[in-house]
Amino acid sequence: MEELKNIKVALLGSGTVGTGVYKLIERQREELPHKVGAGLTVSKVLVRDKNKKREGIDPSVLTDQWEDIITDDEIQIVVEVMGGIEPARTYITEALQAGKNVVTANKDLMAVHGGELLDIASHNGCDLLFEASVAGGIPIINGINENEAEPVIKAFINISNLEFIKNYRSHNYQEFFGTQILDFLKRLDRIITEIIVNVNTGIAFSKVESNNIFHNIEHVCNGYVTTQLCDVIPIDIPAIIVSAGPSLNKNINELKKAKNRAFIVAVDTALKPLVKAGIIPDLYVIVDGKKPEILFDFEEAKTIPLMTSISAPYKILKDHKGKKIFFNEGNTIVNHLFAMNGKLLYSVACGGSVACSAFSLVYKMGFSKIILVGQDLALTGNKTHADGTFQEKMDIVDTSHSVMVEGNYEKLVPTRADYKVYLDWFNYYIAGCRDVHVINATEGGAKIQNTEVMTLQAAIERECSKTVDMDACFSKLKPALNETERLKAVEYLNTIPSMFSHLRKYVDKGISYYEQLQKICSNKKIDQRAYLSNLNKIKKITKKIEEHELFGMISDTLAIADYMVMSEQYYEEDSLQAEGLEIANKGIQYMKLVDKCIDLFIPLAEETVGEIK
Repeated sequence: MEELKNIKVALLGSGTVGTGVYKLIERQREELPHKVGAGLTVSKVLVRDKNKKREGIDPSVLTDQWEDIITDDEIQIVVEVMGGIEPARTYITEALQAGKNVVTANKDLMAVHGGELLDIASHNGCDLLFEASVAGGIPIINGINENEAEPVIKAFINISNLEFIKNYRSHNYQEFFGTQILDFLKRLDRIITEIIVNVNTGIAFSKVESNNIFHNIEHVCNGYVTTQLCDVIPIDIPAIIVSAGPSLNKNINELKKAKNRAFIVAVDTALKPLVKAGIIPDLYVIVDGKKPEILFDFEEAKTIPLMTSISAPYKILKDHKGKKIFFNEGNTIVNHLFAMNGKLLYSVACGGSVACSAFSLVYKMGFSKIILVGQDLALTGNKTHADGTFQEKMDIVDTSHSVMVEGNYEKLVPTRADYKVYLDWFNYYIAGCRDVHVINATEGGAKIQNTEVMTLQAAIERECSKTVDMDACFSKLKPALNETERLKAVEYLNTIPSMFSHLRKYVDKGISYYEQLQKICSNKKIDQRAYLSNLNKIKKITKKIEEHELFGMISDTLAIADYMVMSEQYYEEDSLQAEGLEIANKGIQYMKLVDKCIDLFIPLAEETVGEIK
């Protein structure tokens, strides 16, 4: 008799739901093989404290290390029952990228990031399953609580349908719903603003970032990764994130007292004023692919450890002689370089601002105390940044038409649309963080929810009591890829130009199929058999293109092209002929954009291979 397969499962969380799932699987252990043709075993349960007794759960399966799950190849299914946006989103993303199937009932997460996660699942050939309750029975306005309202709105609104959004209100709405209507409209306005900001950023950065990516691959092969910091940096001291808000002018000198008593992480724009004040941070962060080089035109910037992304400005990374520490931002080539060597490149959250990534880093490292400095997220003193960042003395800006938000020390403070997006991110992210105390020592600016407001002096005096030699800690870092792994990566990189040429053959076929469809629909009488046959060819070749190993690079570079010409939301036409012509025209545009990307990538890839030694 053939031996039944046993499927290993990991649970993320051991609350009421997690414990219930565990007990259910254990209770049906003997029945499941007969029901589904395979055994099911919970081999790991991720918890905050594995020493805490949990009724009904075998202590041997408990772990407080995500790596125990993500690196276990025998675990095929991950069941997320922890709730919240983060770290659930990160864990699910990394599980899918590792080829594991995921089950979740996290309605907040699926409402906000469901489309993104489903795309990751599809790209990696995995299943992402969720209960009907995730999107079922959603009430309108009165039935949506404070925390659910925004995810619900975001679930229905995106750039592809933005132009169709209309606000219809009965005269009686205000009478019956009162402030709920006004609150809903404020949220709607904020979400639309966020979408427009993100799209415009994608359009502006896409080509620049592609150029950066190829030139930076060499640094990735010889660099370090964020998870290595967990092995060398002690987390029993506070982490201090220094941003470049105007309030930094007030308390910058206080940071000298925190040197080697906290893990000091500076965002890119804060680095110059810090160094000028005689403060050398332990790490600084760059994520913006268009960050001006003038911010780093001094010697210290070339030696201080740098956390960055593959799409950061390549000239800055080229000039940097210190340790370059990379995080995963979903780049296809970089992910493959690590995967082929049996390694994972972990991600940090990207909320639009470099400060978001810095915060995500220290939270994921496990710091229980995080202190924010210069995180104004507002136009404090009618300025955008602290003095000494972009210019010696920052100009006063007009705030008469600014958005007003609650302040730390003032009832209301002015802010910009993009700063408001970042503020919302911090509010949501921190709300989902566990076992961490966040102190806002900005001494000005906008109020961030779930933080303790105090002066930097008081925060340092209270929290920074232990001394650590940070230079000695960083000296323990070793390159993420050893020499054998690096050579293997270089060998793979040599194949990329020919892989792009192979992808082009599919694109050429796609163009020809769309042109055939165009020809079919140009006739007075459509040959329906030929029409359907051609659509089937288009479907198959599109699938081959989008499943190609390097299509992720193309997709990232196209930025907004999917919304512009390849949206599934075609205008409804009066005839099959008209709709067929629209599909053909959009398809040709899209394929030609892909072809242009390949034209850009091939010489860059060839140049990159030549640079790597």
